[in-house]
Amino acid sequence: MSTTTTTTNLPHHPKPAENNSSTTRRTRPTSQISQKTILEILNTKATTTSLQHLKQAHAVVLKSGHFQDHYVAGTLVKCYANPHFGDLDFALKVFDHVTKPNVFVWNVVLKSCLEHNQPWRVICLYYKMVEASDSNANKFTYPGLFKACAVAEAEEEGVQVHGHVVKRGLSGDLHIKSSAIQMYAKFGRVMEARRILDDGLGSDTICWNAMIDGYLKCEDIDSAQELFSSMIERNVGSYNAMISGFAKFGRFEEARKLFDEMSIDRDEITWSAIIDGYIKGGFYKEALEIFNQMQREQIKPKKFVLSSVLSACANVGALDQGKWIHAYVKRNSIFVDAVLGTALVDMYAKCGRLDMAWEVFENMKVKEVFSWNAMIGGLAIHGRAEDAIDLFLKMQLEEISMRPDGVTFLCILNACAHSGMVERGLRLLSYMKTRFGIEPEIEHYGSAVDLLGRAGLLAEAKELIDSMPMEPNAAVLGALLGACRKHGNVELGERVGEILLEMEPENSGRYTLLSNIYAKGGRWDGVANVRKLMKERGIKTNPGSSMIDLGGVVHEFKVGDGLDSHPQVEEIYLELEKIIERLKMEGYSPNSSQVLLDIEEEEEKETALKYHSEKLAIAFGFINTEPGTTIRIVKNLRVCEDCHSATKLISQVFNRDIIVRDRVRYHYFRNGKCSCNDFW
Repeated sequence: MSTTTTTTNLPHHPKPAENNSSTTRRTRPTSQISQKTILEILNTKATTTSLQHLKQAHAVVLKSGHFQDHYVAGTLVKCYANPHFGDLDFALKVFDHVTKPNVFVWNVVLKSCLEHNQPWRVICLYYKMVEASDSNANKFTYPGLFKACAVAEAEEEGVQVHGHVVKRGLSGDLHIKSSAIQMYAKFGRVMEARRILDDGLGSDTICWNAMIDGYLKCEDIDSAQELFSSMIERNVGSYNAMISGFAKFGRFEEARKLFDEMSIDRDEITWSAIIDGYIKGGFYKEALEIFNQMQREQIKPKKFVLSSVLSACANVGALDQGKWIHAYVKRNSIFVDAVLGTALVDMYAKCGRLDMAWEVFENMKVKEVFSWNAMIGGLAIHGRAEDAIDLFLKMQLEEISMRPDGVTFLCILNACAHSGMVERGLRLLSYMKTRFGIEPEIEHYGSAVDLLGRAGLLAEAKELIDSMPMEPNAAVLGALLGACRKHGNVELGERVGEILLEMEPENSGRYTLLSNIYAKGGRWDGVANVRKLMKERGIKTNPGSSMIDLGGVVHEFKVGDGLDSHPQVEEIYLELEKIIERLKMEGYSPNSSQVLLDIEEEEEKETALKYHSEKLAIAFGFINTEPGTTIRIVKNLRVCEDCHSATKLISQVFNRDIIVRDRVRYHYFRNGKCSCNDFW
């Protein structure tokens, strides 16, 4: 990117003339070059992309005497303010040499400041404009000015500006009106916004849409829906606002219904609104379904939609869909910027293709901190702690201006936790503040507690919690509770568990974990008490689910799932029976030590274990792939000990590589072994 600095020499300008009279005569052009020719020069591609060419054009403007032409001067200021050059101050220097700028020139400067994200500068310059007696603001001045007040949260100034609009008789302009509505809504002053809409001066769809957006900003979805329903004429922006609003407030069925019933053509924002809504709500399969619908309707997705869909692919392990998007990017020569590149890295890493994630990362021409974090985090969840730390060091050596942030350290700490690298992890936690000036947050302490707990250092983990500069949250105590289960510390687990059940009485996972701790220690009275408490509070256990992507279609299986609606239900059950029988011949015995809260009989426990979601997914994979094909599964919960042991044996007996991504890490099962080395 071509840039300039505030030390750049300004081409020689005559001093602005003294303003002794409102009829001051302007200097006439001294050249035969016409205004039209000058403007054509200023608007050429070379001038808008090359600072050197722009300065040459600037010299021509001065030499020809056309700088005194306000339209030429304003266009020149606009060219210098181009974000491509990245120097607003230089554009303002040029503006300072304009003699008695008219409203066009002022509007150019105000808009330029807004584009450079300097809203307060917009407001200050507007007041200077007001002071200039012959520079009356017009209808093009106020929409951007209202936006600047909203962005700067300058409520008092915004109200004053609105007073100027009323005084100048511009209240009926629809663009000004919609901007004022949006500003008042941003300030939470919905009543004022609605009064502007209903002022009797007329409103168009843009104004109504602005009011809908205003209600949504104030989290009043019902009023927004009521206004939308009363609209006689709607445009695509009306639908986009409501679809986004429904999704934002978790009303996905209404969002989808409105999307499906649209009577006008959808635009890019419509598709993006429903896809982003589903993704933010955790409905990744539904987001992919919408994307597939886009393909069927032959709508070419834009870059920002592709990044969102890649996020959905990453979460459900839809590798085939993710690879299709990558191929689409290459086929259409779409530039892989930091956002899109990072989305590809994250998708490949979370879909088990660390090699392809690394290839994309290495070929990225532009990397941001979040790009490095995605690759480091990908290595971490695959148990590659040494490689993650090496990349962390490489980031500092190769990218001098690239400083790690809190997320970087969180990724590194997680890598150390899942590889048992206690000393190195604690050292990195210390370096956050001493070397990088980053204050550890509660998430970092939680990861450090997990690091110590997994290594069996429960006393040290408890000591760290007690020394934290903030109160521990449920995530931190949950890490300690998980360590108590792993290492069988019933006494500490009971104390921590009771605290957690008070902090998160609706979290079924906490009850299950505490019950498992009691069961592992033979405390069956404790198990019974937890079961009783769950029944009293009406708590249901969170069902485990596993997803497998075959041929671009994501199939989901849930623990104890009857599979009644699945077309291959009988085949799956039959295949699973064969697998279990073969495993028993090899010495497999179901491990029911991790007690199931709602099942008391041992035989029923074994039956339930047999139908755990990942076992169903494996059976489905066996039926629908060739022998030797790698099975890839994504699970929403931590893999239980029984399924972990069974999957190791399946990989050996049936000569299959099985890759399972659970809630925290990847497990590569091959020849009876797992990449986690049973440390998870």
